Amino acid sequence: MNTSMETPDQMLPAPSDLMQAVQQESQKFQDYYLWLEAAMPSLFFEEVSRDNLMLITHSLMGFDLQDYFSTINLKSAAIALCLDSPDADLRILHNYTLYGIKNYQAYVSRIPFPGMDIPLRIATIDFMSAIEPIESPFPEHSKELLHVLVKQENSEITDEDLDSLLLKMSTPFLHALPIERLAVALDMLFRAQSRDNCQYEVRYEDDWHEKDTGSMHVVLAWRNTPKHNFLYRLAQVVYRHGLSMKRVNATYMDPYGKQSILVMALSLHGSNGHPVWDVADIPDFLREIATVKYFDTADRIDERLVAPRIISGNMGNLLRAMINFIHQALVHLDTNLYTVENIEEAICRHPELTMQLCNAFRLKFDPNHHNLDQFIDARRQFLSDVAQLDTGQEGNDVRRKNVLRQGMNFISHTLKTNFYRLNYTALSFRLDPKYLDEIPFERSKKFQELPYAIFYMRGMHFFGFHIRFKDLARGGLRTVYPEQVEQMIAERNNVFTECYNLAWTQHKKNKDIPEGGAKGILFLKPFDQIDSESQILKRELEWSRLDPQETEKRVRTFRQEQKIEYLYQSQRAFIESLITIVNCEPDGKIRAKNIVDYWKRPEYIYLGPDENMHDFMIEWIANFSKKYNYKPGGAFISSKPNIGINHKEYGVTSLGVNVYVHQVLEYMGIHPEKDVFTIKMSGGPDGDVAGNQLLNLYHYYPNTAKVIALTDGTGTIRDDQGLDLALIKDLFHQGKGICFYPPEKLSAGSFLVNKGRKRYPSAYIQETLCWRKVGDIVTEDWLSGSDTNHLLRHNLHQAKTDLFIPAGGRPRTLNESNITEFLDENGKPTSRAIVEGANLYLTPAARRFLEEKGVLIIKDSSANKAGVICSSFEVLAGLTLSDDLFLQNKAALITEILERLKICALNEADLLLHTHQKTGQFLTAISDQISTRINQYTYQLLDYLDLLPLPTSVQDPMIRSFLNYCLPTLREKFTLELLSQIPEHHKKAIIACHLASYMVYKKGLDWSPSIVDILPLILSGTSLTN
Repeated sequence: MNTSMETPDQMLPAPSDLMQAVQQESQKFQDYYLWLEAAMPSLFFEEVSRDNLMLITHSLMGFDLQDYFSTINLKSAAIALCLDSPDADLRILHNYTLYGIKNYQAYVSRIPFPGMDIPLRIATIDFMSAIEPIESPFPEHSKELLHVLVKQENSEITDEDLDSLLLKMSTPFLHALPIERLAVALDMLFRAQSRDNCQYEVRYEDDWHEKDTGSMHVVLAWRNTPKHNFLYRLAQVVYRHGLSMKRVNATYMDPYGKQSILVMALSLHGSNGHPVWDVADIPDFLREIATVKYFDTADRIDERLVAPRIISGNMGNLLRAMINFIHQALVHLDTNLYTVENIEEAICRHPELTMQLCNAFRLKFDPNHHNLDQFIDARRQFLSDVAQLDTGQEGNDVRRKNVLRQGMNFISHTLKTNFYRLNYTALSFRLDPKYLDEIPFERSKKFQELPYAIFYMRGMHFFGFHIRFKDLARGGLRTVYPEQVEQMIAERNNVFTECYNLAWTQHKKNKDIPEGGAKGILFLKPFDQIDSESQILKRELEWSRLDPQETEKRVRTFRQEQKIEYLYQSQRAFIESLITIVNCEPDGKIRAKNIVDYWKRPEYIYLGPDENMHDFMIEWIANFSKKYNYKPGGAFISSKPNIGINHKEYGVTSLGVNVYVHQVLEYMGIHPEKDVFTIKMSGGPDGDVAGNQLLNLYHYYPNTAKVIALTDGTGTIRDDQGLDLALIKDLFHQGKGICFYPPEKLSAGSFLVNKGRKRYPSAYIQETLCWRKVGDIVTEDWLSGSDTNHLLRHNLHQAKTDLFIPAGGRPRTLNESNITEFLDENGKPTSRAIVEGANLYLTPAARRFLEEKGVLIIKDSSANKAGVICSSFEVLAGLTLSDDLFLQNKAALITEILERLKICALNEADLLLHTHQKTGQFLTAISDQISTRINQYTYQLLDYLDLLPLPTSVQDPMIRSFLNYCLPTLREKFTLELLSQIPEHHKKAIIACHLASYMVYKKGLDWSPSIVDILPLILSGTSLTN
């Protein structure tokens, strides 16, 4: 094969033709170059390098042949050329959704492009600084002026702060903005370092025509803004409001760190040439800009409703929030029919009805246009129109009618929302729980009692609920963070149900304290965002020719950091949006602007820690509450590491669990201090309840307790001779899961599965490490995926023991469909008794199945109530004492609380087992009866006390009863503070619950007079602490 570059003579152009072509090319190049000099703004030549200017000129020479749209792709940058139009930025940015755009600059010619009547737009897109700007240090004299201007914007910024911020900004960005606007950008950047919501400032240009600039300038800074598709989505919002970007400057600070911040300056103008204020609804536009990152807009709502401008982008976000809410309501009718996707389809199928839905919401909650009478009329018309919906497809019509009615149900029962706030980090809604009665199923069969209040939050890739059963209520805030997409899809059907059941369980558990039951749940689903951001990072690292192994290491680290940061960001958004709609003046008036409130009463909520709540966030939540003067202050959340009582540190929940363990074992004829007994547990040594219970076994029963099986998030273990409790104690103090148990310490025939150790023999096979002890030798056994799942699922439930303590694991782990896994080969339960350290591990049907087979079950609402009792006393102390006084008295308070927890657990354990022995009733039924009876008495007393002002004398029996409940240190040293700092409704709740629980534990369940009738008799000296 001839591979030479020689060309036959007859194929060469004649010298004269070649010269003519070169001359024509040169002339054309010169013409377009000179046109650029005449047409483009001076800033274009200051910021675009000479080499890139040559490329742009060459591209313009064939611009007409490329249909007036041309892109120049460089190693890590791009230049786009197109005729200017309202959607020009959309057409440009659409090609770069999977790129991390660190700088985006758009330049528009002052005159039309040759042969056209439209200006030229040139955009430079910088991915890795390949579009080389003219680098020069920021001038010192300009820096001095900048210091003055920034301090005029924000006096809190120091010179050191400013110098640090300047170092983080890219040179092109610093040179691109006028110094006045740069001062605003630095102020926004400073604010964004400590705030999640979009920090922005708007300035208007009255003489825009003379200056040839946009009529509105927006400067913003936004923390943790995704790179993927973001600028395109922003351009989409601008375009849909009838605006165009005259100029855009953007840069990221620390783009792949934990606290990346986008800084952007936009110069905007009406796409029709008119000023912004004559074209757009500016408040609506700014609300959409400031919330654009919280909702994925590449969906059917955008395609069918927002893009055709049937509804606004903000109303599109309302519908997205509504879809998740409706799904949680209707999924109980038919899991397969009422999927998120089918609900979205129903919302979009009849735009005219959806418009009515959005208008009804506006009539009820728009602070400038709300009219309740008009809303009622709009609702009546909407429901009438929905009833007439008939497409001839009955099945689809019924589904769509149910969805649309639930949309109106949602609006009708919402009492307040932050939707019309100019800025937020998540949408929040406070609902009247009576909406549950308007869902087409028999509510009482699915949700036994109506809660007192329901809150719903929808944010960036998360949604959640907070449910409480009394005005004064408390309960933990749980974050569900699925590891796999499949797990997310499976679990999202049960988010509301889980929250309701946990709150209801908590309500029964809280019978001994003044607060009713509550629970909060966030359900996270950030997989797409983390994947796309990782993909962008990997691309950029590959461009830099980094070693492949180092690239993978950095991407892996980035994913881990982003997962934690996303967790924290979602939790902050949940808290901020919740506090916004409950933070009020003493008379109940909401402090935040632009909220129409139909509730108009104070709401004081108390939270506690739960799954995925780290100490860092507990402290942040307490500080946030104090910063915004929410009445509960730092007591808003309990278990604070320092100014609080950390549950894990003091083992408060497992202290109560262990009381029940001891009492149940003795009831079964086992004396745990001297008789050997066997235990299996869910939850590991790194957990709160499980870890501390393992520590209890080590401390109280070191020679008699044999833990033979355990499963936690890191693996599962089995050793019929019993695990070494001293080694387990060490793992607890090191915060390590069971996978770190030394395999050489296993007994012969035992095994340990380590979920974190995997290998991949092929692309389709995953194997997990299992250590086995064969004789005296430890061997590695690599299990297939199915074998691994079999052991993780069955090891714990099949192990035969005296006692099972579920102290970790997801709700419904044992349910009616798999409860037979808890039976042995003869059909007998594998444990004689169960003490539920974890909430809802067994469903009611699973409990009943096992109890009918003779298993003693201490229900979660009894077994693990010590944690919430501790939190209640922490709240009481927090409301009474300053932080300094709390710390001074903390040791004494903790000692008193731990003693009270033992008494509370022992009181109920004695009543449970005594009643069971006497009546033969199931223990779980007795537990519910105790809760019902105490709560019944409490409500009777509260109804009575609500009609009376409390006396002020410490000698009055009512006040003595209140003080009797309080811890000795508070009662003896801080009586005046207790009487002055604790709100009256809180004191009444304390008196009521204290008297009610006293009578039930003292008199038993058979005694049932009207407690108000005998109030004088029981006020004379009640104390459950004696």
